[in-house]
Amino acid sequence: MNKGRNILKALLILILGILIFLNLNSISILADEGTSTTDTNPEVTETSLPPETILASFGDQIITLSEFNQLWEQIPENYKLQTSKSQVLDQMISEKLLIQEAINMGLEVDKDVLEQIRKMTEQILAQTLIEREILDKVKISDEEVTKYYTENKNDFTEKEQVHLFNILVETEEEAQDILEQLKTGGDFGEIAREKSTGPSAAQGGDLGYLSKGTIIPEIEEVIFALEIGTISEIINTEYGFHILKISDKKPEAIKTIEEVKEDIIQILLPTKQKEAFENLLEELKSKMEIKINEEALH
Repeated sequence: MNKGRNILKALLILILGILIFLNLNSISILADEGTSTTDTNPEVTETSLPPETILASFGDQIITLSEFNQLWEQIPENYKLQTSKSQVLDQMISEKLLIQEAINMGLEVDKDVLEQIRKMTEQILAQTLIEREILDKVKISDEEVTKYYTENKNDFTEKEQVHLFNILVETEEEAQDILEQLKTGGDFGEIAREKSTGPSAAQGGDLGYLSKGTIIPEIEEVIFALEIGTISEIINTEYGFHILKISDKKPEAIKTIEEVKEDIIQILLPTKQKEAFENLLEELKSKMEIKINEEALH
């Protein structure tokens, strides 16, 4: 039995190695800059061959066009770009050769193999039941979406925003000099790029849109009172001396139910699926008399 177990482990390691090779194959393909699309996928030409057409034969085994296409259609499109039909066919041949060799060695009746197959079969059955009875059936209705939206409108409210520009310097004297330049027509963006020590200097002081509640209080109080296009007075904070300007304002707004419908569904769906799963288990348990040996359990 130990010999059979060692053979099985070697077989599984070999299969795993092949799968890893195929998954990492994209690295070699992307590295080969000289290979054209035609070279990597010579089989892209559409054919109208009958599905029973034999693609490969070896020993007493064959691989038909229908069998190959069934596998090819299951491969995600992004992986198809990283491999070729020839490589996939070679993988199918390798897999069949490995399986045939395992059968020749009698592994299909090995006790450990049969136990693994039994466990895998049970897992697939349970998973398929959950998919068909819960994942495929449990849906969120429009009424549930509307109810959640109505009860949680604050979660979908976008607070008032301003498009903020900032010049930050270390001393009040520098700030005063810059403010005088701005008041006599100096360009805010150019001065910010030249004089500001803040992280937005390279962008001409542009900090983008900022919402109420996300800015330090001494600055927030000023900028939300500023008129569009006007320059603030000098503001002293722990970071230094600021001169601010806003180029746009967005009032507080509530997103429409259409805008957040999918977000609400993703919020509600897991809970509803969990409830359906628990109800299914309760229903199944209610149909059986379940006896538990508490003494043996402890």
